[in-house]
Amino acid sequence: MRRLLAPILAVLAMLVSLLVAPAASAAEATIPAGPAATATAASDFDAETALGDSIRTADLSKFEAGNIISDEVFFDSSTMTEAQIQTFLEEKVPSCRAGYTCLKDWYDTTRSTSADAMCGAYSGGGSERASRIIYKVAQACGINPQVILATLQKEQGLVNHVWPSDWRYRIAMGQGCPDTAACDTRYYGFFNQVYGAAWQFKRYANPAGTSQYFTWYAPGKTWNILWNPNHSCGSSPVYVQNQATANLYYYTPYQPNAAAIEAGYGTGDGCSSYGNRNFYQYFTDWFGSTHGSPGAKAIMARWEALDGVQGVLGRSTGPVVCGKLQDGCYQNFQGGAISWTESTGAWETHGVIRARWRALDFERSVLQYPTGPVVCGKLQDGCYQNFQGGAISWTESTGAWETHGVIRARW
Repeated sequence: MRRLLAPILAVLAMLVSLLVAPAASAAEATIPAGPAATATAASDFDAETALGDSIRTADLSKFEAGNIISDEVFFDSSTMTEAQIQTFLEEKVPSCRAGYTCLKDWYDTTRSTSADAMCGAYSGGGSERASRIIYKVAQACGINPQVILATLQKEQGLVNHVWPSDWRYRIAMGQGCPDTAACDTRYYGFFNQVYGAAWQFKRYANPAGTSQYFTWYAPGKTWNILWNPNHSCGSSPVYVQNQATANLYYYTPYQPNAAAIEAGYGTGDGCSSYGNRNFYQYFTDWFGSTHGSPGAKAIMARWEALDGVQGVLGRSTGPVVCGKLQDGCYQNFQGGAISWTESTGAWETHGVIRARWRALDFERSVLQYPTGPVVCGKLQDGCYQNFQGGAISWTESTGAWETHGVIRARW
């Protein structure tokens, strides 16, 4: 982890490199073999991260210190494919500043690792792209790749950084970087950082075959958790509800105070810390609820009902995105998309009907969300789809047009 070594200066990217340096880790008695680093600790706000995406959807009033993220979400390694991770990184930084290599184009030399109590075997030994490393580590260790992406961002701002220096990749996940000493060089390197952090996230649960070392933030108990690395700022009791939340406190053992929560991505007061706040906010902004979404499950079920990759929609081209109007969710696919709300359920849109809905501004239009599938085989070989606010009908001779309101009622 890193700690901010100077006050937040002006929000100018040119000054950012002056603000940050490595920080944080409480070492286990015996360092495990391989790249698995020691338990990391403090992670503080970096002014640079505030320069990232302009769209903010996270409601920090919903931040729960004892339930930052659910086990179901944290350990779900199936949320993104390698291609989706790469697309995500390219969307965050379409163009990198000349002379620098951004995360979407970063390669690192990997190595093969054997399976152990924490992770399955990793087949490496060559130069692999960052998106492939993230994906393969997620699969080997059973960690949500979205968790890895959010951690890369909250630690070194790598996801949306347009001119990252090489040192950011050396300590990409803040792994093996204690508050009180320099980062351990044994854990330098992007692959070592990503694999080591994922390995450590699994180690915190003390799986069978390991010592019962990590007990002080164990779930199902109340722990006094600090506000800040400065112990004089004090602490407050937190009932840690699950292993995933315990993992985040082992990794960054501070909770955001009221000033940090009120500040959003900004700075709070002298006793604020930002690591777990920023993790929650980045994850929520990018991927939706840290507690999972019934929408995501419904979208997956509908896609499978449509024969998955063999169906009309084909492969997914991005993650499930929630937090839309009516608390809706959607996911894009090669051949269209599936949208969901609690009241409508999950339904696909595709082809010319989807094109017309897009022209009307999707769910923000008078039609709102679809309430059923595209139905074809009508008169003149026509098709239609119903929506909350009306319908779109199509024939080859007429094209696709919406009907709604009193005109639709009369029709």
